Amino acid sequence: MQYIFDYWPGLKPRLQAAKRILLCLDFDGTLTPIKPTPHEPKLERDIKLLLRRISQDKSFVVGIVSGRTLKDIKNRVDIKSLFFAGNHGLEIFYKNKKFIYPAAKKYVPIFKRISLSLKKHLKLFPGAILEDKGFSLSLHYRLVKKEEVHALKKIFLKIIEPYLARQKIKLTYGKKVWELKPPVEWDKGKAVVKLAEKFKAKDLFTLYIGDDVTDEDAFRAVNRIKGMSIRVGQKRASAAQYYLKSAQETKRLLEKIDELK
Repeated sequence: MQYIFDYWPGLKPRLQAAKRILLCLDFDGTLTPIKPTPHEPKLERDIKLLLRRISQDKSFVVGIVSGRTLKDIKNRVDIKSLFFAGNHGLEIFYKNKKFIYPAAKKYVPIFKRISLSLKKHLKLFPGAILEDKGFSLSLHYRLVKKEEVHALKKIFLKIIEPYLARQKIKLTYGKKVWELKPPVEWDKGKAVVKLAEKFKAKDLFTLYIGDDVTDEDAFRAVNRIKGMSIRVGQKRASAAQYYLKSAQETKRLLEKIDELK
């Protein structure tokens, strides 16, 4: 990965040459710093104004691609001119139309059963936060005592093992979170490609900015089409072409993108 601001003078003309730019951003860790609980992050006023201003330019299509539910991410960002992809792209909302990946619906009862089983044990682990997101489940352990994380993981894996064995769920690891998703061929990358195809612009240029493991699918997808992938953070190997040092630098990049107009 290369530090994007070192290469910006050469990258800027590529973006200016595009007739239309699809700008996709993750939320947690990208637009806002990671917080101890999933309920805390709020969009900074300056970033909100930047996103709104960029999205009002007809040469841009701007949206948020998040692991949060569609309802949560829409309410948290609250900009009507954006598109939203929640649940890692399983739910998409654009111009008052909602898309739900069809195959995901049949797994909702499974997540309900797992959620009920987990809740019986979580009272033993103060700080553990379970998010039932309908089409997925997230178990956050950032606030669990370090010495108790192993025991929590052991119980978690015991509960989900029968479903994993029958390939009824898919397990992924994020930043201090274990995530369960439907075992379907769909992810953030495929959601971004679907959106890119929808706009059918001859010179569409896709920008994707994210920070987590689940964003790697989107980085790889964007690398295969005309676009640019940017990771927030440089501590791990990534498919992203460029990186920002922190979520705070996302604002600086948005300012530069805003200046392209």
